[in-house]
Amino acid sequence: MATDKPRRTAVRLLIVLALVALAVFAWGGYAESWQWTGLSSDVKMWDWLEALALPMAVALTPLLLTHRDRLHRKHWRRTATGLAAFGLLVLAGYLVPWSWTGFTGNTLWDWLSLALLPLVIATSTLWHRPERWKHLHSALVGTGAVVAVVLVLAGYLVPWSWTGFTGNTLWDWLKLLLLPVLVPTLVLPRLVETTEAWMSRSIPSTRSATASRAAER
Repeated sequence: MATDKPRRTAVRLLIVLALVALAVFAWGGYAESWQWTGLSSDVKMWDWLEALALPMAVALTPLLLTHRDRLHRKHWRRTATGLAAFGLLVLAGYLVPWSWTGFTGNTLWDWLSLALLPLVIATSTLWHRPERWKHLHSALVGTGAVVAVVLVLAGYLVPWSWTGFTGNTLWDWLKLLLLPVLVPTLVLPRLVETTEAWMSRSIPSTRSATASRAAER
């Protein structure tokens, strides 16, 4: 426990420094027109999402692997609140519209290309099959699959231009879905097993080392 406190302090310090550096970078680019930053009014929120979504999801995965069993209702409430706020921002970006968001013109296909893989990576460590699989779970999975199929078919056949599906071939869908399917089904389960095995070995060794130091005292 004594060694955890300096480590947490160092992590928090690194996070603060990273946020400060990011703030200076954004301020210098947008407010002061520092050309070396590459930032200007042409760089919208959409561009920031493209740059940061996947790295943030990858960085979040180890944290969720080690702390997923400590998540409580307050964490889920905060997550739901954040997602709801982002959803309102997206709607305002399209409906107002707010040009600084850069959302206007991007279709559902663009959002899938942007967010599907980061979302799967960030949340797949939290996917737990219920101990008792009920008809409700089957109904929810089946309903989601039906809605997705109907949406894709309507995007091609109606066609709904806002989906952006028209013109995308089976090859495009394979490129879009291959990694989001492989990561939670093959990659992360092995990673979770490895992490849990490592933690189960390291925790007893830490306890034994602490007990031996206490005995020496």
